[in-house]
Amino acid sequence: MSNNPVERRLRRRSVYRSRSTAVSVALVVLVLVAAWIGTESVLRAIGAPPLLADPQTAVDAALAPDAAFVTMIEVIAAVLLVAGIVLVVLALKPGRQHRSVVAHGRGAVVDSSIVASTARNAAGRAAGVPDGHTTASARGLRTEVSVVPMSGIPVDSTAVEHAVAERLGQLDERFGRHVTVRVSEKGSLS
Repeated sequence: MSNNPVERRLRRRSVYRSRSTAVSVALVVLVLVAAWIGTESVLRAIGAPPLLADPQTAVDAALAPDAAFVTMIEVIAAVLLVAGIVLVVLALKPGRQHRSVVAHGRGAVVDSSIVASTARNAAGRAAGVPDGHTTASARGLRTEVSVVPMSGIPVDSTAVEHAVAERLGQLDERFGRHVTVRVSEKGSLS
């Protein structure tokens, strides 16, 4: 794998999700609120009528609230609460996408669904079962495969695990290290 800074940055951007959209939206809202407060303050200072609300009138209304003002504040608080929850979820949710970097001269990135599909195909061939009898999932460098054998035909889970590890090792040797194969107790007729 190349250690070129540009290629490393491209691989990182391919594997990790960008949070720039959420940050941009939050900053735009913050700038708009600050611009509104600044505009209202300037309009008050020059004696012009306010755009939405005079800052002094808003402060007076907050100190002696009526029913309409309380309702408006509750709505604004609910909107801010939802926006805050969304931003916290975006901040805490994993930034990693379902992709892995493959040791390749050009810095290739492989989607987890390709790794899972490769594992499922290798398991089906090694077990001697139709495609519909195997499932696989890949997360990072871990791959789990489930095999439903044909009724009356045993499946050697060690041989399947070895075949899957060998096939995934052709993509990248790291993918073949953590393979788990589960063979169902019950078989299927078709």
